[in-house]
Amino acid sequence: MVVLASLAVSTICNAKEGPDEDQARAMAKEAYLFTYPLVMNYRTMYKQAIEGDREFGTWVHLGTSSPKDTDIVTPNNDTPYSYVWVDLRAEPWVLTLPKIEKDRFYTSQWDDLWGYVLDNPGSVNDGNDGITVLLASPEWKGEKPAGVDRIIRGESDFLGSLTRTQLIESKGGLNKVKEIQQAYKLEPLSNYLGKAPPKAAPNIDWPSWEEGAEDTDKYWDYVSFILPLTSRNDADGAMYEKLGELGMDAKGGWKFSELPAATQKALRQGIKDAQEQMDRVGRGKYDPADFFGDRKRIGTDYANRAQGVYLGIFGNVPEQSIYLTNPNDMNGKETDGSKASYTVTFPKGQEPPVDYFWSYTMYRLPERYLVDNPINRYSIGSSTKGLKRNPDGSLTLYFSHESPGKDKESNWLPAPDGPFWLVLRTYGPSKEIREGIYKQPDYVPQELK
Repeated sequence: MVVLASLAVSTICNAKEGPDEDQARAMAKEAYLFTYPLVMNYRTMYKQAIEGDREFGTWVHLGTSSPKDTDIVTPNNDTPYSYVWVDLRAEPWVLTLPKIEKDRFYTSQWDDLWGYVLDNPGSVNDGNDGITVLLASPEWKGEKPAGVDRIIRGESDFLGSLTRTQLIESKGGLNKVKEIQQAYKLEPLSNYLGKAPPKAAPNIDWPSWEEGAEDTDKYWDYVSFILPLTSRNDADGAMYEKLGELGMDAKGGWKFSELPAATQKALRQGIKDAQEQMDRVGRGKYDPADFFGDRKRIGTDYANRAQGVYLGIFGNVPEQSIYLTNPNDMNGKETDGSKASYTVTFPKGQEPPVDYFWSYTMYRLPERYLVDNPINRYSIGSSTKGLKRNPDGSLTLYFSHESPGKDKESNWLPAPDGPFWLVLRTYGPSKEIREGIYKQPDYVPQELK
């Protein structure tokens, strides 16, 4: 890998001139978008499997999400989460999901460090009778063991799961969810086979995560650390060449502070440019289905891959769930609880067509975290108890900072006293939703006096 002595005036070993200032800035933006999923997944992995007493291979089962949950952006509380990360360097791991009721949704989503959604054992792909899968590193060459339904592998030696279990108030509520969560089994392959474990992988000196590092020079040092923990895909060859021209060897070991001053300047500008792009896309209209999937679906669209992580790390593929968003009201103005209250009305028979359920979740901007409110409600939808329908059978929901009135609070999702972002989640979305035929209703504003 070639490191430039300077970006302004330099040559590389084949006598090719290095990038000029504008080219370097553009390359730096691409480098940030390319590596953004790595760094933000490291943040999540560090918090869930490394920091404090957390461990790889150990589940972290959560209840319903609240504003205190900031491990990931845009969390929901329709499907309490179970997190786990596995280190596959020494051997694969085996995941077994239990049999559950036919009408409850569950899915064990697995991502690699690049942000690719690898697989979703569970309701949509496999039904609810239980399944066993093998999680393997990119280099593992073994045979599929007896009793294992399929093998899941990504492009890194570390994989993470966000496993979702639907909460149904009428069927045991959170207690039933906890019972199911405790039945999720994860074990090393040697334990599954009843054999002695292999030699342990070398210890890693994990750098502590510094909150907000994705905005600073420190970001690039995390890139240097994480790149060697991933598998290089030939499809990314052109991008690795650009990293090399910026002094970033995929083998790692380099530091931002040791790069030439011109390179440092370009990388700082690259962070700013990339973040401005992701924020702009996130505040506009988009199709979330473009942002989540495996290598076959996302390919080398690094901007979309990064956008998915930016908007909601561990977002899922459209076959499992589709998240419909609209940052503006019917007049094209950004939704803001300090300026207006809003309603959404579904005509009779025109609620989102899904196999399982749908819900709206409220987030404050720009953080995209849940909103503190006096009734402790963070989402509302088809599974919400006590929803009241209009006399004609239609359903109106209320999004406002202040109560819409006691008679309407059953249908109220509190908003912050400022800009907010609503996500309409559909689980087991129909063909109409997947193909973009179904359109969510407009947010109708009523300006505050």
